[in-house]
Amino acid sequence: MSKRKNNGLKLLAKGKVFQVREGEFIVKSERGDGEYRVVWSRDRWVCSCPDFRKKGAKCKHIYASLYYMAVRDVRNAVMALRDDRKCMYCEKGDEVIKKGVRYNKSGPVQLYYCKRCKRKFSARTGFSGMKKRAEAIVAALDLYFRGLSLRQVAQHLRASYKIEVSHKTVHNWIKKYVRLVNEFVKSANLNSDRWHADESVVKVRGEHIRIWTLLDSETRFVLAIHVSKSRGADDAVELFKKGFKVSKKPEELVTDGLKSYEKAAEQELPDIIHVQSSLREGMNNKMERFFKELRRRVKTTDGFKTQEGVEIFADGYSIYHNFIKEHGALNDLTPAQFAGLFDGRDWLGLILRATKLKGG
Repeated sequence: MSKRKNNGLKLLAKGKVFQVREGEFIVKSERGDGEYRVVWSRDRWVCSCPDFRKKGAKCKHIYASLYYMAVRDVRNAVMALRDDRKCMYCEKGDEVIKKGVRYNKSGPVQLYYCKRCKRKFSARTGFSGMKKRAEAIVAALDLYFRGLSLRQVAQHLRASYKIEVSHKTVHNWIKKYVRLVNEFVKSANLNSDRWHADESVVKVRGEHIRIWTLLDSETRFVLAIHVSKSRGADDAVELFKKGFKVSKKPEELVTDGLKSYEKAAEQELPDIIHVQSSLREGMNNKMERFFKELRRRVKTTDGFKTQEGVEIFADGYSIYHNFIKEHGALNDLTPAQFAGLFDGRDWLGLILRATKLKGG
């Protein structure tokens, strides 16, 4: 993530963005000694700040306004779910009426009755049992994987939603919903002809932890993530086995010269073409671009204290990469959209799909 994008997220987290009207925002300076006007004019965003006037490129104030709109749209979508009258059994909405209210730990829940099915149901959003507002939880997920730290996310919730939560609570939300959505991701079915495999290293209390990653060449879709302390053939085998759950066996595998890949390929992929290349040859540059993005995001986290924390982060970032982040090389589509797996581009839709898949 660029410095301007990251600073824009920080302005949003600190409650510095205010919408005047559609297409116009006021963004307070970080030190609170000034403000800048962001306006949609002549098919582009313009800002009154010196940075924009000098370079003409999107500044942090424009990015802050764009992120504000993204979070607002998520919030509105969740609010709309609260009055969703589509029957969960027959999936028709023409004969559904409100039928009382049920109370749980989250507060009042609207009940509905379908005259067609003769059954009563409640609108299930995937947030049952959560004490805080669903839109704040979705916003927390979105902002964390876009580049805010846990503490910055908590600060944003306090400034924008008047919700007092600790960064540990935010982390618990992330763990809960990354695990839920990950089950949906595993149900994907991709026909990948070429796999790219590589690993990157992060530190946990001074110890090296490796993030093994498997990527589809055509769509840039992350097929599998495996986290370990070691760098052996068993880890490469585990990575390939996870890949088999979402893709057929490829015709070609591209890796660096690590012997672990060679041994694992002989065991799990004996009949394919295995191309082992050095970084200089550029054969695995798609994988390198993914890790470049990942390392940038790691720099803005609060750090990892356990291997489990690395696993949650890696799984969540791969979800963000696959389903949320647009890619210029894919005509500004997400890998999931490019592969025809998922039309949406938001955490809310993923959570709803995952909840339906789980039957909750």
